[in-house]
Amino acid sequence: MEARDLRGGDRPGHAEETFGPLTASRSATANKCLMSRSFTMLRLLAAVLLLACARQPSPEEVALEYGRALYANDPAAAYRLLSSDDRRLKDEEAFRAQAGQVTGFALEASRRLAAFMVATSVERTVAGARVTIKLKLKMPDANAPDVQTVVGEWDERRLNALPQAERMRIMEKLQGLGTVGRLPMVEGEETFELVKEAAGWRVSLNLAGGVRVQFHARASKSLALGLNVSPEEARVVPGDRVRVTVRATNLSGQPVRARVSHRVEPETRADSLALLQCPLFLPVTLSAGQSQEFVSEYLVLKDVPEDAKQFRVTYEFLPAEQGR
Repeated sequence: MEARDLRGGDRPGHAEETFGPLTASRSATANKCLMSRSFTMLRLLAAVLLLACARQPSPEEVALEYGRALYANDPAAAYRLLSSDDRRLKDEEAFRAQAGQVTGFALEASRRLAAFMVATSVERTVAGARVTIKLKLKMPDANAPDVQTVVGEWDERRLNALPQAERMRIMEKLQGLGTVGRLPMVEGEETFELVKEAAGWRVSLNLAGGVRVQFHARASKSLALGLNVSPEEARVVPGDRVRVTVRATNLSGQPVRARVSHRVEPETRADSLALLQCPLFLPVTLSAGQSQEFVSEYLVLKDVPEDAKQFRVTYEFLPAEQGR
């Protein structure tokens, strides 16, 4: 078949060609779409390259961030920096219960101070995808009089009840002290082990090799007490601490007075679990229906014997009049 010449003649062997305004418009639109797609692809490529080239935080930077989170009593932030192996062995709720946490404005003030923590690398040992680093940490002394005066001795309830204007004044004061270098500081060295994962460097607590510590509480049958312990179990790396909260509720309609017996098993290894803080050495008195929480803190000694893989801690509430 022969194509018809647009001028009215016949041009054998040529397909019909049309160059009117509609065709030109379609051609321009197609070109614009092509250019738009090209620019879009270029932008996507640039974004991918930027992500690929973005510098991941170094082990020292991750360790410092982890140290700041612990300093601020912010276990949620610290947990995000743990290795995937550690997170599999301990969920965030258990980690928070073990570490202890402040909330509200008290946490904001703690974070403000933690931001002034600095670190100097002292030593680094690399073994494949793992690295052990020793940092010299310099951090604000939260218990110094100059700081205590500003925050009211870190009374969490009082801080969280402050009006917004007072909160701003405290934050500005802390920022001012840190900016001009007037924050009292303390120094110390700390060793961290980190592992390289797909998301970057993460802190390894090696919980798989930690000591299992179980907590229990029970009351004498003669005492109408409801008892709850949190956490019920924790894995603790030698040299680390664990906090446990015992909540006691008087279920009777009259006051209850009790003393608490504290037992660690196995007794032959009890010296390796040091009790740092316990408010239950003195008798406890609860009015009818009253609930009260008691927070204790333990330390698993670094030189704990290798065969000490588990401890069982029992709080036993007994009538205060009963002899020891």
